[in-house]
Amino acid sequence: MTTLILIGGHSSRMGRDKALIIRPDGRRQIDFLVDLASHAGTEILLSMREDSQPPVDLPVIIDTYEGGGPLAALASFHERRPDEAVLALSCDLFLLDRETLEQLLASHDASHAATCFANRLDGFPEPLCAIYEPRALSQAREWLERGERGARRFLRSLEPRVLPLPHPAALENANTPHELKECFSKLRDGVIEKTVVVDFAREGIAKESVVSLANTIGGLYEELCFRRRLDSKIGEQVIFRNGRSADAGTRIGKGDHIEFRMAAL
Repeated sequence: MTTLILIGGHSSRMGRDKALIIRPDGRRQIDFLVDLASHAGTEILLSMREDSQPPVDLPVIIDTYEGGGPLAALASFHERRPDEAVLALSCDLFLLDRETLEQLLASHDASHAATCFANRLDGFPEPLCAIYEPRALSQAREWLERGERGARRFLRSLEPRVLPLPHPAALENANTPHELKECFSKLRDGVIEKTVVVDFAREGIAKESVVSLANTIGGLYEELCFRRRLDSKIGEQVIFRNGRSADAGTRIGKGDHIEFRMAAL
């Protein structure tokens, strides 16, 4: 098995290269992931775009399907190493820990096309910290040729072995500055479950009590959007915490009342 770290995205929503972000402990994210992956005892490769430079001295596999996302990385790996399984790791897993990775490797079951964890919010398989067998990787190219790019849908189609997460927040990723602040808050202050009252103050969405692992209002909003499949962005909201104006970076605590109102155009 080979470990493939996916750093081929454009990081457009983050506004900077996620692999080069400095973590609270002073390490670059790519160095953290390489160190974590080294404990797997496998060869480590980088999945990259042709127009980028490797941030560390490791072998590279160039994506041969422009704009194909994670499926392009899997298909490109399979073209070069058709007989190997791969442990795919996204570069934006800031909360991934050694215990989670070790459990995935220890639970690897080659009788399934893939081995992965369940997302803590919807229970569906998570594709970017997962082990894919060669017979699964061979299908990635077929999906790309049909114009399909959804990594989560692809993984679900494989009927993988799905494991519970040992640490519920371990696979939270960061695609935006707000999500990065949330991840860094969890790294600094820990992950604490809390119940808050959420009011979207709009027709069709009732006020409710929500159990959350979020430390910030931005993190809470991303959880809610994922659960409810909402398309609106945090920047489109006017936010109140316990009746007072707040922003995405405001910390939340047990029993807080958080209100989101759509900003006037």
